[in-house]
Amino acid sequence: MRLTPEQIASGWESVGAEPEGSALAIPREYRLYKPLSEAAHSFVRWAQNPNQRIYLGIEPIDNEMRGIANGELSMMLGYSHGGKTLVLLHALDNNRDKKVALFIPDEPKTLVLTKLTCMHHNIDARELEQRVADDDKQAIDLLRSTAEESFPNLAVFDQPLVPSDMERAYAELCDVWGDKPDLVVVDYLELVEAGEQVPEKAGFLKSFGRRHDIPLLVLHQTSRTSGAEGRKLTISSGAYGGEQQATSIIGVRRKKYEIASEIQELKEKLDRSHNERAQERLEELQYWLRIHEYTITLSLLKNKRPAGMLVDDVDFELNIKTGKLWQLRNDELPDQYLMGAQWKQQEIF
Repeated sequence: MRLTPEQIASGWESVGAEPEGSALAIPREYRLYKPLSEAAHSFVRWAQNPNQRIYLGIEPIDNEMRGIANGELSMMLGYSHGGKTLVLLHALDNNRDKKVALFIPDEPKTLVLTKLTCMHHNIDARELEQRVADDDKQAIDLLRSTAEESFPNLAVFDQPLVPSDMERAYAELCDVWGDKPDLVVVDYLELVEAGEQVPEKAGFLKSFGRRHDIPLLVLHQTSRTSGAEGRKLTISSGAYGGEQQATSIIGVRRKKYEIASEIQELKEKLDRSHNERAQERLEELQYWLRIHEYTITLSLLKNKRPAGMLVDDVDFELNIKTGKLWQLRNDELPDQYLMGAQWKQQEIF
């Protein structure tokens, strides 16, 4: 029997409603068991409220992740000084309408505000610093207006990541705002003081997000062997694990480090014996090094969203003076790049 549109709508309304009746009445002493039908209610809430999810402002990745939802943990993975915090600030700049709690013990909040000011207003960091040092009222007002007007919904906690302090900070923030945050960010996972091993720290954060029913974005360092020199990242590149707790994993790297590493190896080989093919390869790499001197590359390495795909390298141009990022479009890249002639490791000798 084919259902009418009215019957279908009525069915979804009954799924979205709170469970009732003796079959679904759960005694209060049951702390873990919940009927599977509650998952349908949660999915309806998720599907019908895309505006409640968190998007990073990176179109190809946002299209596949379809946002970070309540109770989900998304991980941003990359080598130390590889651009993770810059990408995070880019995401914060794209979510100024969201209430965000940022836990970042590795960086004082004054530095966070300064970077956001330069990125948001596209101002040279050295220029801003000098103008503030010279007691330039306009520059000082710019810092204050960035905090009060551009990012009024951002709370930065730069204290150590002790679980009890995180819980207290979260409770205080809910009290001040009269509501819970739309997003909690942790920069970075290894600094969380919950257990000795990284998986324990990731487990604590995931339970924190689920308990408070909020989206989490967590930065995570790669190991030295898998993340150094701008190597292409994989789902298992993180230092000491923890990735299994994530619903999605975003890789962040600087291609220039990998290119520079291969250039150095080629030069050492050419010092020992000349090879025409190796010389051509060296010139090709030097060409790509010029292109990627100021780029940050993102990829989607893990994606549990149903029907969601992974995303290979998405290149962003970086303005090193302001920290501002913008995605490189096809018409901004060389023809060789678009034809798939990206540099690749080759056996020369």
